[in-house]
Amino acid sequence: IHAGLVVKGEEGALSMTTRLKSANASKGLPVNYCSGFRSSVSAAALEADGVSREAFNVEVNAKDYGFEPTDTPRTDRSVAKNIELGIAALCGEKGPAYDRIVLNAGMVDHLLGCDGAEDISTALDRAREAIDSGKAL
Repeated sequence: IHAGLVVKGEEGALSMTTRLKSANASKGLPVNYCSGFRSSVSAAALEADGVSREAFNVEVNAKDYGFEPTDTPRTDRSVAKNIELGIAALCGEKGPAYDRIVLNAGMVDHLLGCDGAEDISTALDRAREAIDSGKAL
């Protein structure tokens, strides 16, 4: 295994949100807390345990990457509505669902060390391009 990632999402989800951290947040890890490991070519990683992996723990604040805070982009809890919102976003319709897909795709590629995603802004731009070009759909 070359990389692994666990995300503490909103309401028990496994994806990151653009929603602001609640002032009444429960104890424990915050929403958008990501923990994992990725391949590393650093000599320090090899010297530490003989394995070329780099561990990370990070709290992703979507606002730091230009995303406006939004509530969960669904009007009800139906599967059909969530599919409709997701397909519309993958067709390039801008809005909260689009932003969350871009945030998750770009950040996951970056955190897992995917080629070409070493820079977060570049990784987010690649996600936008994949959606806007129709390739993601």
